[in-house]
Amino acid sequence: MSIYKSRLRLHHATPVKNVSISDRNIRIGTDEEWTNAFEVARNPAWAEVNDAVYVWSDRNTNGDFAVVSRRFRIPRGDIERGRLFLSVDNYAVVLINGRIVVYDNPEANPAYFNPGRTFNVRQHLRNGRNDIIIIAFNIGGGRSDANPAGVAARLDIRVDD
Repeated sequence: MSIYKSRLRLHHATPVKNVSISDRNIRIGTDEEWTNAFEVARNPAWAEVNDAVYVWSDRNTNGDFAVVSRRFRIPRGDIERGRLFLSVDNYAVVLINGRIVVYDNPEANPAYFNPGRTFNVRQHLRNGRNDIIIIAFNIGGGRSDANPAGVAARLDIRVDD
């Protein structure tokens, strides 16, 4: 828990960024701009994730877990849609604005994580400042060539005018 709290303090020190592809559509994908994120090569068995890359912890690139986060701002207007696409080897916990939106059971079955999954997260989003935190875990020990690990996520948000 102390690791989580130290990562959370670092995350709260990160400035808020506006990320937008149009006035109504916001897309945020994992990359090295996320707090504590280091880009890793996509394993051929993992899903391709448009507008996102696979990352792991830049604090311990060969660790058995990674905590990555991003702070972003949603402009005024009704949030019509919020979708999170997540692909992780092996499993993850995802929080948006302090609320758990994904809580995986430990799973080592490639069919579980390779295709990725989509979650409706609209009810967890709010106008103004938002935070997303992903805690990803690798079964079988630290990340290595023999035991790859990575997480890729993309948030797609649509705001009404």
